This record gives sequence, C-alpha cells and structure tokens, in this order.
Amino acid sequence: MRRWLSLEIAGEFVLLALVGGFFVYLFIESLYWPLGSALMPWIALAIGAPFWLWRVAVLFFQWKQSSGQIMDIGFRIGDDPEGQRGRFIRICCYIAGLYFAIWLVGFHIALPAGLLLYVRFYGKISWVGSIVLALFFVALIVGVYDRLLNSSWHEPPLLQWIYSFLPESQ
Repeated sequence: MRRWLSLEIAGEFVLLALVGGFFVYLFIESLYWPLGSALMPWIALAIGAPFWLWRVAVLFFQWKQSSGQIMDIGFRIGDDPEGQRGRFIRICCYIAGLYFAIWLVGFHIALPAGLLLYVRFYGKISWVGSIVLALFFVALIVGVYDRLLNSSWHEPPLLQWIYSFLPESQ
C-alpha cells in the first residue's frame, strides 16, 4: 500500500489524468471543426487512446509489481541512473533532431527517415520492418494530407537550395 503513495506513482496518475483530460477536451472541441482541421486530432486520439488505456490498465491491475520505470525516461533514480539519464538525453536529442530535419528537408523525408532510423537502431526492429513502417508513414502523409486534405507544406531550405541548381522547365 505504501507504493501507491510514492512520488512516481502520484506523478504518473497526474500525467495520466492530464493526458486523458486533454484527449476528451480535444475530441469534444474537434467535433465543431471542419473535417480538414478535425482529422489530425482524431488520428492522434485513435493512435494515443489505446496506449493511454493500456497504461491505465497496467497501472491499476499490476500495481504490486515493482517494475522501476514509468515509460522510458522514468521519474525515479533506480538501479541504473546513468542509463536512465542516457535514455532521457537520447529522447530529447531525437526530438530536437527530428524538428531540425523537418525544417531542413520537410515532413515527407524527415518523419519517415527519422522513424525508420529510430525503430531500427533503438527499437531493434529488422530493416524490413523499419522500412515497412516508414513507407506506411509516407503513405499516410501523401494519402491523407497531400491528396485528401490538399495540405500546404513549408519550403524546406535544403530542397530549395537543390532546386536552385535544376534547370527551369518551360
């Protein structure tokens, strides 16, 4: 029973409550938006809600197990504080790198490539599985956002520079 009163469990409950509340708020608000605007929150909810429900179920039904970490970065310093610090730095660097890559080369290249590299090297997924996942995200970006919603994207600086060397087509 004392485990329920620990700072990390209380912190996870607060985070789960905030995320769950945000999901509900986002869904209710998006009901009044046009389809093009509401699609992104609906996709995020469809992907995030099962993970949120799974984590709530794990927290409530397996609370007696003392599995040290909350998600991947953890709140507590456990048996391997250096490893936890390394994972936290890796996640922060990955996010910063992904933002920079999206700015530099655009969503169509950076997001699938970043996902492919992350799941291949850190998730230890095979090259085939990583490529299939990356191609799924290319199909999602092109199919939903380019074709269905006709989204406009920023002009990535690296691609602008490359295009400047190409001859103009008449």
